[in-house]
Amino acid sequence: MKKILFILIAATTILQSCEPVYKAKNFQETANSHRVIAVLPPKVIIEIKSAKEAEAIRKQEKVESERFQNALVSYLNEHHSKNNVFIKAQNTEETNKILSDNNISSLAGRSYQDLATLLGVDAVVSSRVSLAKPLTNGEAFFTSLLTGYAAPSKITTVDLSITDKTTGKMFWNYNWQTGGTFISTEKLTNSLMKSAAYKFPYKTKDLK
Repeated sequence: MKKILFILIAATTILQSCEPVYKAKNFQETANSHRVIAVLPPKVIIEIKSAKEAEAIRKQEKVESERFQNALVSYLNEHHSKNNVFIKAQNTEETNKILSDNNISSLAGRSYQDLATLLGVDAVVSSRVSLAKPLTNGEAFFTSLLTGYAAPSKITTVDLSITDKTTGKMFWNYNWQTGGTFISTEKLTNSLMKSAAYKFPYKTKDLK
């Protein structure tokens, strides 16, 4: 039993260590020029293959996207109020209303520089979240899948990027994998940002 527990802990540690970070050469200088950023609606993919539940999966991906976007904005603004980060995140409702008013329902093929200009912010955060299963209720995890359904592995992957409005270039990217199981979007976000914290470009202590 102890051997199995050790293997599980080791495997989780390995997964959590798979965190490639890209930073442009002038990433801190670029970050220090920002004051307001916007978190774009994340692209969420629930890794369940079921033609029967395709529509339910699509709807749930939208729910998870909204919750992750809200959780990330809340996290950033909470730490802004504590003076841990110097940027403020645009209110989610404002971001999404501007996108909706401009008939932007999909970010595919969109210029992040143009989106930052449209939103009136210094940079935008884009993300892709891959989930083994829904974090929220998900209609009791798609009740009809429970019969004879083999659940996928519980690996969660998040790819987080920040694009500067002035240059139009991505200057920071963080790819995070974990084998942990999360019961809420907030816990997932907190774990992600705790892992990314020492690599994050908007720390107040780095502001010069």
